[in-house]
Amino acid sequence: MTLNDILHSAQGGQAVANLGAQYGLSSADAEKAVQAMVPAFSAALQQIVSNPAAIAGILKELASGDHAASYAPGQAPAPGAAGGDALGRIFGSPQAVETVVQHASQVSGVSPDIVRSMLPAVASILIGGLAHAMASLGLSGVLSQLADAMSAPGAAGQAAAPAPGSSGGVFRSLISMFGGGHATANPETAALAAGFATLSAMFVSGVQVAQAHQAAVSGIAQSFTQPPPGTGV
Repeated sequence: MTLNDILHSAQGGQAVANLGAQYGLSSADAEKAVQAMVPAFSAALQQIVSNPAAIAGILKELASGDHAASYAPGQAPAPGAAGGDALGRIFGSPQAVETVVQHASQVSGVSPDIVRSMLPAVASILIGGLAHAMASLGLSGVLSQLADAMSAPGAAGQAAAPAPGSSGGVFRSLISMFGGGHATANPETAALAAGFATLSAMFVSGVQVAQAHQAAVSGIAQSFTQPPPGTGV
């Protein structure tokens, strides 16, 4: 499953049409807007995988249940603070969000003001959909365990040089496994790592984009900076 799959399965398959109605766009223009946004969300999430503090924030959003209504069938409520928090955790700064706004507007032809208003809603839908996908695989508990481990005091710093048995060792093991290191023999950590692998595999965009668009998104991603857990934009 990709981010594009998640977005188009949200709200009973009506998420894009609902976004169009909510923000005064035709279905075609709403589709253009979200197709321009999804690669940026994908680039940011894939970059976050290697950032302990940032991934802790994403895991907390996923485990919170705050975005379930954004994904569920029916017309989703306005994202409110939850959508803004998710957007901040994904892109890391108001400047990065604004860069995404301008790029998505240029690619889609939708005005920057509408793109700016839509982004928190799309962020909330994607977080709600990722959480739903993990729950459907029986992995909601893994999300909570990972969030707790990475949100523990000092976990992000310990990830660089974890003490034996520390919560930072969980993230160090994950990075080791996905970065070419040796897999841990600890069954609990191995289960967390497997769950994390399942989640991170969903971070691909699933959107076919022109080479110039992809190059621009990759360039934008280099400017993303992530805040510590508990902060938004």
